[in-house]
Amino acid sequence: MHSGFDRMLHGLRVVVKPGALTALFILCCLATSPLSADSWPMQRRTTFFSVGYRGFSSAEYFGRDGARLGMHRLEEQSLTFSSEYGYSKYVTAVVRLPAFRKLYAQTAADAPLLSVQSPGDVDLGLRVTLWPGEYDAISLTTLFGIPLGESTQTGGLWAGDNEYNQLVLLRYGHTFEFLGTHVQLESGYNFRSGGYADEIRFGAEVGLRPMESVEVKFIVQAVRSQGNGDPEFLGGSYGFASNNQRFIMFGPEAAVWLTDGMGLSFGARTITNARSMPAATVVTTGVFFLLTPASDS
Repeated sequence: MHSGFDRMLHGLRVVVKPGALTALFILCCLATSPLSADSWPMQRRTTFFSVGYRGFSSAEYFGRDGARLGMHRLEEQSLTFSSEYGYSKYVTAVVRLPAFRKLYAQTAADAPLLSVQSPGDVDLGLRVTLWPGEYDAISLTTLFGIPLGESTQTGGLWAGDNEYNQLVLLRYGHTFEFLGTHVQLESGYNFRSGGYADEIRFGAEVGLRPMESVEVKFIVQAVRSQGNGDPEFLGGSYGFASNNQRFIMFGPEAAVWLTDGMGLSFGARTITNARSMPAATVVTTGVFFLLTPASDS
């Protein structure tokens, strides 16, 4: 008996010409919020790996009171790696690494251009599946943040937040037989340090698979600061690693499976109702792989 995620991952075959496949692969590496295994358990000794890009270019950011503040240039380009490994039906290891980030900020045309090129902060953790049902799954994810990003730039353009944090997420997912439809809900708490306020997180997604090789989703994520940090500590500037962030982020994402073990993802997220965040639409794209031992295939 297979879980909803197992059915989603296996039995997908698409005929793609080698030249087209190469071109698409290069496009994704240059230009994602990487897909993840979500609530459903990974098969034992199965590895999920993704390489992605996320970026935006904006002329505004949300200030500490929620007002939109003008900028001449506000830009991010990040290359990210994400991996999950199934130790068993119930335990999955999670690694998230923004390997390289390029950030730019310029308040006016005649103002100096601030820029940072640095790795981002790393998240390491485990996802424990509490209920691995055939159509339902409940999981608990814990992530530990390691501050590796640049956070000494005097202008406040930070690629990391210079603090250790612990994020706990409870997720519920359900799949429907009709066109491979699924829904997922999550709620979590981010325990922060170094003057940052803790955060409550919420998320939801609805997905549809109109054909075996294509999946489309609509995703909503929300973060709300608890205001219990150091009131004098601002963190980074322009919405990069700022303290007391609040936002709602929403948008579509699509995945195209090229083979049983490889696919492409594309997405866009809009940020609204925010404080201490860039006012932007974030574009993502990437390539992901599913590696299953031959003996388990």
